[in-house]
Amino acid sequence: MCIRKAGALLFCCMVLHFTMFSQTIKRLDKSSISFAALDDSIQLLMKVANVQGLAISVFNHNQPIYKKAFGYKRFDTKEPLKTSTNIYGASLSKAVFAVLVMQLVEEGIIDLDKPLQDYLPKPIYEYTPSKKWHDDYSDLRNDTLYRKITARMCLDHTSGFPNWRWYEPDQKLRVNFTPGLKYSYSGEGLVYLQVVLEYMLGKTLETMMQEKLFVPLGMKHSSYTWQPEFESDYAMGHTTTGELYEKDKDNEARSASTLETTADDYALFVEAVLKSSLLKPATTMEMF
Repeated sequence: MCIRKAGALLFCCMVLHFTMFSQTIKRLDKSSISFAALDDSIQLLMKVANVQGLAISVFNHNQPIYKKAFGYKRFDTKEPLKTSTNIYGASLSKAVFAVLVMQLVEEGIIDLDKPLQDYLPKPIYEYTPSKKWHDDYSDLRNDTLYRKITARMCLDHTSGFPNWRWYEPDQKLRVNFTPGLKYSYSGEGLVYLQVVLEYMLGKTLETMMQEKLFVPLGMKHSSYTWQPEFESDYAMGHTTTGELYEKDKDNEARSASTLETTADDYALFVEAVLKSSLLKPATTMEMF
């Protein structure tokens, strides 16, 4: 009987030790923080910054060990945010698209340093636009600099394009400096690369993403366009006072900005990148 009790006590101690160890996060500076302390820190920061909802994943040893949602998906109804709630990905879209491009580099479909215009049979400004605005390159008809832009320049934000054309005084697209000369953050650069790939491969961005990333990784709640199934659980944008922004559901797929995803799905993507299961390590380094 004593042996059984001792064995049971030892088992309980082992479970307690494992639980305490697994509830600790190692920081980059090698120090540690408990899950509970991180919870408290996040909630305090949200209160100070008037953030209504937040989802976070923390990775140790290339895998998520902490994944949690805080606050609300919409403040007016106090509906809680969950890690399975669809959230507008905004510029997190860029990282996912970059991995798609690097997969195409591995397959020999595109070269990082070949001018993108060279992949097309005619100047990009001669293509008839089929979207609201982002495949309209008619403004480049008298531009010679755009012909120098490569995939690498689009990915590292040295294309010379503005962030978005509507920020220009006349809202026209132009190359503002010699491509490759310097860094200047540009959503237009990523979209230009997207449009060239769509013309080259005869596939939409959404199709390429589903084939190369979303389906293989099990990212079942991710898309670059709004999907009907997102209606049941999605987050609204909020002002610092808790007022709601109107949800934009009619965006056409843009590589730089329109990803809809969940914290669960994006964690799958990050884990795959960290474990190099999507790209060969050497190829990943080619971007830099």
